[in-house]
Amino acid sequence: MAESASELRDRLISGTPGWYSPWLHLAIPSTFGLLVLCLGVVKLDNTRPAEWLTIPITFVFANFVEWWAHKYLLHKRSPLAPVLYDQHTPKHHKIYLTETMAIKDVREFRLVLIPAYGVMLIFLATLPVAYAIRRSTGLENVAILYLVTSVGYAVSYEWLHLSYHLDPNGPLGRQSIIRQLSRHHAIHHDPTLMTGWNFNVTMPFADWVLGTIWTDILKTQDPLGKQEVQ
Repeated sequence: MAESASELRDRLISGTPGWYSPWLHLAIPSTFGLLVLCLGVVKLDNTRPAEWLTIPITFVFANFVEWWAHKYLLHKRSPLAPVLYDQHTPKHHKIYLTETMAIKDVREFRLVLIPAYGVMLIFLATLPVAYAIRRSTGLENVAILYLVTSVGYAVSYEWLHLSYHLDPNGPLGRQSIIRQLSRHHAIHHDPTLMTGWNFNVTMPFADWVLGTIWTDILKTQDPLGKQEVQ
């Protein structure tokens, strides 16, 4: 017999290891990311106006990477990282549906946040690129800004994603920008839409550019959802 969303939630929560701390899961990557940000700012020296363009350029690049990873690693089982799909589509998306997005237990942070070491892995993956920028161009400020923006983006992803799965009537949920972004993400959690629409969790810029934004208005016109855009 197919397992219901509530049964799956109860099973996964009951299987939470005794050592697991939801607040440490949130605090460790956040603290690491903020530490990288602070150290990076301290290392900046005589930054020229053009070098500050590294921040929006890196943000846009990260936004497209987020879109690609969500679409092709989290919703399609890839031999590159099958665990990402296994944790996301059959678990996260089965428990949290469009109109039932809020967590009921803080232990569910484990079902929403990436692993606590995830931000550190992103830092380690970004570090060689930053080093290559510095070595090839001599622009140390650009390398630093690329590194801290990439890590800061990862931390913002975590904070925003968690905020979408908190009580919508809570202090965060009532904020206008969070309501709008949360609705964008909640529509993605419709089983008929999740493989083709609303892949951005932070800002839906790549969704807008690539034509994968689905809204409540469109869904009202076609309750079954549209076919995936290739």
